[in-house]
Amino acid sequence: MADIIRDTVLDPIPDADSSFEGYVLPGQGTTIRVSNGLPASEDRGVIRFNTRPDSLFLRDTLRTYTIDSATIEFTITRRDTTVGGLKMYLYRLPATTDTSATFAQVAADLTPGNLLDSVLVDDTADTPLVRVVFKDTTTYKVSIPAADSGVLAIGLAMAAASPTGCGSAPSSPAPPRRSSPPSSTWTSRIRRCRSGRFMLNPKFSDFVSQNPPTLDPDLLTTGGAPSARSLLRFDWPNFIRDSGQLVRVTLELIPTAPINGLPNDPAFLEARIVLSDLGSKSSLSQSTFAEFELPEASSDTVNFEIVSLLSAWQTIPTIPHALSLSLTPEGSSFTRATFGSTRTPGKKPRLKVTYAVPFRFARP
Repeated sequence: MADIIRDTVLDPIPDADSSFEGYVLPGQGTTIRVSNGLPASEDRGVIRFNTRPDSLFLRDTLRTYTIDSATIEFTITRRDTTVGGLKMYLYRLPATTDTSATFAQVAADLTPGNLLDSVLVDDTADTPLVRVVFKDTTTYKVSIPAADSGVLAIGLAMAAASPTGCGSAPSSPAPPRRSSPPSSTWTSRIRRCRSGRFMLNPKFSDFVSQNPPTLDPDLLTTGGAPSARSLLRFDWPNFIRDSGQLVRVTLELIPTAPINGLPNDPAFLEARIVLSDLGSKSSLSQSTFAEFELPEASSDTVNFEIVSLLSAWQTIPTIPHALSLSLTPEGSSFTRATFGSTRTPGKKPRLKVTYAVPFRFARP
């Protein structure tokens, strides 16, 4: 029996599409952002290490020690490899620095007097390691006065041959792929007869942005930090669900502004079906999703193929007919995309559905 191929266009339910913000905060993603002159965002990194102990166990005895050397290191995991001359700057920040620090407060402490060191990043490595060693005449730079209670905090800035950014020093709560957390390694000497090393991981790693964008309730937004996600709801027609076989489904999204990010560092728009529609707290499918690479600096319409997702709308009658859109890597990418909603004249999203229905032969 032959099938008939049909096409239809479905608009989201008017005013039932919306965006929500705050899923992944700065520093909770796979990297912390640092940039200099990048149109997408101007960022500085902030790292505060766990408290350094004032004594160490040697065998079964707690002993005092002196610092022989200290090393701070982290890995650059995201960058535009076409931009050369990348240089990372490490600054001493007040020990009281915490997650409430603003860009202006951090920038005020990134002064020549607080500079710990600068490192030229290896342009030939895919994920170069930045390593700074303080020893002999430079150890004093990372000494911790008693008033700071063993706390060391540093700020990260950068420069390059042209405006750019990078992702480095992933946050400790969620170890990412292909990277290592920032750490400080201290070589100690105990009573001048024994030596050893101990490592301090960050208490927190964060980044601050100069002009963080605000969420527009009339647009569909994905990405950014804190990250935003969008929710679209559809009235899925019975004539498709009851007898149609999906051939192709394209979600069409129209950007309201060029999609800026870090060149040559792709970001992906991710769509998931909604298992339970609770607005910003909706339960999403973790096993089934579709991805689309967003072209950097483009304003072209995004045509996102999601037929693999919407087959669930055909086979599971209890789930809502809703889609969640997010951007990955969430909370880490410089990319932030805004699309038209049902409230945006001429730029509302829509589904283009191609489906097949059985051909009904006439009776002889």
